[in-house]
Amino acid sequence: MKIVFSPVISPAAWAIGQSLLPPGLTIEILEQDPERRVAQLEQADFLMGFLRGMPLAADDYPHLRNIKLIQVLSAGYDGIDIERLRRSGIPLANNGGANSYAVSEHAIMLMLAVYRRLPALDRLVRAGQWKSSKLGEEQEHELAGKTVGIVGAGMIGRTMARRLSGFEVNLLYCDPVRLPAADEAKLNMSYRGLDDLLRESDVVSLHAPFNQSTHHLICDRTLGLMKRDAILINTARGELVDDEALYRALKDGRIWAAGLDAFYPEPPDPKNPLLTLPNVVLTPHAAGPTWESWPKRFGNSYANIQRVARGEAPLWVVPELR
Repeated sequence: MKIVFSPVISPAAWAIGQSLLPPGLTIEILEQDPERRVAQLEQADFLMGFLRGMPLAADDYPHLRNIKLIQVLSAGYDGIDIERLRRSGIPLANNGGANSYAVSEHAIMLMLAVYRRLPALDRLVRAGQWKSSKLGEEQEHELAGKTVGIVGAGMIGRTMARRLSGFEVNLLYCDPVRLPAADEAKLNMSYRGLDDLLRESDVVSLHAPFNQSTHHLICDRTLGLMKRDAILINTARGELVDDEALYRALKDGRIWAAGLDAFYPEPPDPKNPLLTLPNVVLTPHAAGPTWESWPKRFGNSYANIQRVARGEAPLWVVPELR
């Protein structure tokens, strides 16, 4: 059976994918030449890769009639016409948490970097200066003892909860589907509606997908519910946050700080005022890609493809198509 993959990735990562390819499957890169692309899509059994790197045009969908599964190596799956897939009966599956360790570790890193003002301290030392605050006037803070609100209890949100278990924090979460009571107890997480989570949390960490219901989830109204000393962490999608509203909240001191790894658009406009604020820590959508994640991404994806090839139902189908 044939897998078509998009986009082109580094030779080192592609070598990992080829080394893990199970017997009975072939894999090739989806071409950009229109005629070759159509032939590949029509002959393929599976479409695999990163949706943001293989945007499907409206003209592509009629050529997916033999596709048994679209398998992405990422957690996010925005940018695809879910309704077209629903009508075609084509399942779409994410990576089964292959990057959940990477993203949750990055989110915690941002929490610590924001609380400890890491970029400012780094710049201080590089400039040949030293800490000038008097004892008792520190502006850095500890994560221990804080209430962390996790927005989205999918693979990454649950992994985040497990990673935070040693930090002695109070964990809240919200999600359209509440976890079973046994899972809440195991993860030491308490359910809240979004508004209550925002009111109670010292740290709000976003781990929800981007769709119509989550667009500008963080806006003037919801930012107004947060504590004045709260921080916002976004390692999900930039579309979840209204940048202008966040800028106003940070500038006016309505929340204390933010750590942002996701933006809209990407890369962000150099004139985006968020880039000028000293109480924002920024990274270039780098939470998910780690070297260790590649074998897990390919391994999970191939295992799911094999399930479908055997006639079994795929795992990790996105909520809209379950």
